[in-house]
Amino acid sequence: MRIQSLSIAILALVTTPGCKKNYDAEATYAKRSLAQIWAKKENFYAPQASVYIDSIATWRNFIGFSFTSDGDPDKLGFANIYNAGKGTNALYMRNFYAGQTLTSDSGYYNITIPKCFQLIPNASAATEGTVKVLEQTVTLYRTNKTPFYIRISGSGTYSEISKLLEVEVVFDETNIGGSPAVKRKYKFLP
Repeated sequence: MRIQSLSIAILALVTTPGCKKNYDAEATYAKRSLAQIWAKKENFYAPQASVYIDSIATWRNFIGFSFTSDGDPDKLGFANIYNAGKGTNALYMRNFYAGQTLTSDSGYYNITIPKCFQLIPNASAATEGTVKVLEQTVTLYRTNKTPFYIRISGSGTYSEISKLLEVEVVFDETNIGGSPAVKRKYKFLP
């Protein structure tokens, strides 16, 4: 038993200095937040957001409060974190679905999408990358308190240099009798 313990101790001493010497790994949690470019830590911060409206062939500006967290610094979400129980006009959805007679007496009138976009660098220390729209179902409520559901997905790109985040979001509107793939283009600047 003593020989086995001694062997383990010697093995630990021999390999430990080698590990410290040969590996210089950067912890992923130590990287600064990419999403923080479009979610500044200011009260009621909203990036400069616009959506392309196909029917009138123009870009329309809208306000949607954004945020990120230290726990998920690569993810950008939309909510009103300064007013408990309230959301924001995430992805201009309040306007797109106004015909569903959305209720104005709950946080769902102003939509909340806690984790909407994930920013993925092209390479280590890259200043550009892709944006993944985190596939999920967003719940909205009508005046009569009945819910309806819009599924979102999509992709895009971002640049830390130009500070431009461009994304195409695909909306599945089959729950309200619409198309399974309504595509909308968005731009976000700080």
